[in-house]
Amino acid sequence: MENKNTKHGLTVRGDSLYCPLPLSIEPYWYCEPDCPGCWFRGLNHVWGKEMRPIDVPSLKNKLTNGLLNKTPKSFLAHCLVRKKTIKLGNKTDPFQPIEEELKRSTGAIQVLVDLDWTFVVQTRFITRAWEMNKDVLKKAHDCNLVTVLPIISTGMELDWEILEAKRTEPIPERLRTISRIIKSGIPLGVNGEPFVPGFHTVEMFEDAIKRLKDIGVKSYNTYNYHFTPFVAKRLVNIPGIDIEKIWYYNQDARWKLILPQLIEIAKKHDMILGCPDFVNSGIKHCEMANTCCGIDVPNPCTFNTHYFKALAQKGMLPEEIISQTFDGSGDIEEGRAIINGTAKDMYTLKDAGVCTAPFKRVKKEKGSFGL
Repeated sequence: MENKNTKHGLTVRGDSLYCPLPLSIEPYWYCEPDCPGCWFRGLNHVWGKEMRPIDVPSLKNKLTNGLLNKTPKSFLAHCLVRKKTIKLGNKTDPFQPIEEELKRSTGAIQVLVDLDWTFVVQTRFITRAWEMNKDVLKKAHDCNLVTVLPIISTGMELDWEILEAKRTEPIPERLRTISRIIKSGIPLGVNGEPFVPGFHTVEMFEDAIKRLKDIGVKSYNTYNYHFTPFVAKRLVNIPGIDIEKIWYYNQDARWKLILPQLIEIAKKHDMILGCPDFVNSGIKHCEMANTCCGIDVPNPCTFNTHYFKALAQKGMLPEEIISQTFDGSGDIEEGRAIINGTAKDMYTLKDAGVCTAPFKRVKKEKGSFGL
């Protein structure tokens, strides 16, 4: 693989209206583990597998100049000028093996700390992330800048063997490091995506919750599978995988029967459950964190369905929701259509059963949070 350089690596998710953490730094374009179950790698199979590491000084310049921008126009520009929390590693793992050599993720973390910028570290290589950055992460924690989001999906060791093909950090090692980070006081939640219907079971989910709870984890995240043709082709010949079964149970109508069971299991074990699937989780699921990852971060984006739903649950009217959440980082008319349930090409609060058009007040649910 070639090592063409990229500049700053900053991106904003295309579905920013559905995500409180749409802003990310991708220190690498490709992911060495190339996990068979990862749908993101479809991008690389189309656009190339070069690592394209970021240039750390260019990242620093982009962030510094972004704060000084007096006329932001793009979603990215609005996020930067408002210093929104950045996720390190959304499409690729920031602490994959090449990080030992190039240290671009480590450099990015230092830049964020130097600029007093809040960030989330998401990785399957949590031990490498911790060992390479222990001191700076502790410093970041002292300044209330960092949240750690290691990834452990529902099947745990089974997923490591099959979906990750043993190319990532083993689960027991991840659990040991997670325990150490929690004891250090640094805020941490576990990203449990994906739950693969037809492969994972609710019993597996409960076992994962119990094991994480035992080491002090207080928040988890779940979402069903991005089961694309690319992923199906990669999994079809792997023993233990039934892609027809996965396709069948991954459909919204069937997933909608599974998700409430997962929510109840999390409640049973007093685990905060992040749930990006605001449609199938329904109005009864009140998010207990300020992101749908299940973690609280200091400065998330607010103009998205996560906040729309929370405020609708409190009985707020559409224009009140707009005024409370608009932070310049989304299209206000698209947001209004999602709130009113009139958008044709996007899921809306009407699809979630939170409202009908015209908007109706709903009873405030116990446990819903304010802004």
